[in-house]
Amino acid sequence: MSGDQTGMHAEDAPEPHRLVVTAAINLLRERQLGEITFADVTAASGVPEAQLQQAFENEDALFEAVVRAQVAGVLAAQKPLLEGVRSLSDLQAWRDKLVEDNRVSGGAGGCPIGSLIGELAGRYERGHRALVDGFAAWESLLAAAFRRIRENGELDSGADPDTIATAIMGALQGGFLLARTTRDPDQLATVLDVSLDHLRMHSSRCRSGLGRPLLPPSSSEVRN
Repeated sequence: MSGDQTGMHAEDAPEPHRLVVTAAINLLRERQLGEITFADVTAASGVPEAQLQQAFENEDALFEAVVRAQVAGVLAAQKPLLEGVRSLSDLQAWRDKLVEDNRVSGGAGGCPIGSLIGELAGRYERGHRALVDGFAAWESLLAAAFRRIRENGELDSGADPDTIATAIMGALQGGFLLARTTRDPDQLATVLDVSLDHLRMHSSRCRSGLGRPLLPPSSSEVRN
């Protein structure tokens, strides 16, 4: 029986565990997750295969650790941004940061966790569960942001923050996929702009006919 260390936090894990997970994440830049073997990770990390197998009982356990590390990185970046969202203008700034970061990679980077969906579902149960947990945590941050926007009076009192968070997450992941497929970061920008414009049209202040739009114009609108 191996001493499976998959679920521990990265900072609490022993050095071989960190080396293995880091090596596997680096390999993801070159190949699909399902193509990565213990032998590949051993070669990339310098950790003997016998020691790797002590830490991870199988590839599913290893992939779970990789997913949890990827999720931790995404949440570390997203949490301060989304916790600062209290208005629709703040939400626009969150959108701008996502699009800006995606432009750096020319759209090729995609979402570090969303890109794993097709490889994990139905094949690696532990990795898939870790992915589901990660999306739930991300959506929870989004839902909390929409609650604050609603409390600020910019969303109808009957608006459901959880439903909106799920819709925005779906749009975001679709935008990442389109941008990665076409190598065109404008695809992500367009998807998010349409989603936020729709949210703006159904905001409480717009429905009551109060004043100017609640979101600044998107970059595509500025160019036109």
